[in-house]
Amino acid sequence: MKSHSIRAIAVATLLLGFFIAGHARAQQQPQQRGPSTAEERARAVKVAHELEEDPLAKDAKDNRDWVYKWIVDIPDITVSVCYDYFGKLPKPPRGHSLEIVSQMAISSAAFMIEHPDKAKDEQAVATAGLLGALKTYQAILKGEPDARWPYVDKIVQMRDQGKLDDFVSDTRRKCAQDGEEPDPDTIRAAR
Repeated sequence: MKSHSIRAIAVATLLLGFFIAGHARAQQQPQQRGPSTAEERARAVKVAHELEEDPLAKDAKDNRDWVYKWIVDIPDITVSVCYDYFGKLPKPPRGHSLEIVSQMAISSAAFMIEHPDKAKDEQAVATAGLLGALKTYQAILKGEPDARWPYVDKIVQMRDQGKLDDFVSDTRRKCAQDGEEPDPDTIRAAR
């Protein structure tokens, strides 16, 4: 009886090992998917606007996960993400910082879908994304006034004072500089 149990455990362990190894190989070799469909784009826009209006709805997390993964997976819509718009992000994330930050990418993608003529205008896309994130932040505050994020409050103030466009320009420039790969043949001035 003991040898039968040991054999059963060994077979189960072996099968589990094959399953895990196969799953790991599948994760390492992601399949390329085709471009987004009209139905997916319509759903993404709808979800983006719903998340801006009610970011804490019962289905918000699932919808946010779906649209964010969709943006990552599709080859025809690319959203540049720069976290500098939100200052120093709390680590680990606190409050609803993840919802607010991820909304920028989601709202940017929705803008690109709704305004294909402006999809390559990085300033317009970033501004629309940031406005979506601010809308999300303000919707969260309606339900949870203690969820204040002082840095984002300053951005809301800039928006209200008509200074958001300059903030977006400056931040885009900073993100572009931060993202540059240093050229070993170039001498750079110390900062």
